Amino acid sequence: MIKLTNKVTLRHLQAFATLAGTNSFSKAAEQLSVTQPALSASIKQLENQLGTKLFDRTTHQIALTAQGAVVLEYAKHLLNTATNTFDDIRHAIGTGRHRVRIGAIPSAVTLTAAVIARYNEAHDEHVEILLSDMPNDALLSSLHTGKLDFCVGIKPPDSMSLDTVTLFEDELVLIVSKKHPLSDSKEVHWRQMAGEEIVMFAQGSVWEFASAALLQHGLAASRRYQMVHSESLYGVVRSGIAIGIMPSLYTSYLRDDTLHVAPLRFPTLKRKIVLMRRNEVSRSEWTDHCFRELRNDLKQANHWF
Repeated sequence: MIKLTNKVTLRHLQAFATLAGTNSFSKAAEQLSVTQPALSASIKQLENQLGTKLFDRTTHQIALTAQGAVVLEYAKHLLNTATNTFDDIRHAIGTGRHRVRIGAIPSAVTLTAAVIARYNEAHDEHVEILLSDMPNDALLSSLHTGKLDFCVGIKPPDSMSLDTVTLFEDELVLIVSKKHPLSDSKEVHWRQMAGEEIVMFAQGSVWEFASAALLQHGLAASRRYQMVHSESLYGVVRSGIAIGIMPSLYTSYLRDDTLHVAPLRFPTLKRKIVLMRRNEVSRSEWTDHCFRELRNDLKQANHWF
């Protein structure tokens, strides 16, 4: 078992993460405002304490070892957590309010914001919630590196390091103009979209989610119309130049008489929306309190709209 002594500090981890990010002793030393010998000594001391080599060094370049890559993930998490904690301590001293950082995939922001508003009504004098939206991959990265306390997103295949709570399932739906022949359908089979110009988000989890089903039925996403925002997708569909595929979470709050939404069947594609945080001790009691309250409300929030 490795026993770390008080010789290992955040400065050592910062030196390691900076060097890993630059792959250059001179650039890292400049960023850290230290000499190269001092930086080299910090890295050597950290390697000695961990009992493993973190970098492969040659005359002209350095690169992380396999062990170094593993350590880097934990170092980033610890550094981000420490930075947030110190910032939050200063904020709490000045305002008396504890910060909680929450992330959500774009399609879940409306639900998440509604639940946060409810929480704020009861606890705003004690807690300040910071909310960010981002794609699911970025959410998971921010969660693992300590930039977020918890998030609402799509459950990853490997979630052993996470505490996850399933909130509900989100299925793919078809959205068409009310003038389109499919606008009378209560549900639509994938094969019924043959010959149509199909638009969906050009990046992110939805693309990966739907692509296999499109391919299975000899369909393909439009190359002419590629959207990254929901309002843009709605606009293209309203015009009648394409039909759209998107998660039902987006359309649950859609109030537009010019558009028709129908579930896609055979197959029905659903993804689990979960509340996630790392399996570790929280930064504060208020972080735990916020997680519990939002967990309970998010399970019900899908019925509020």
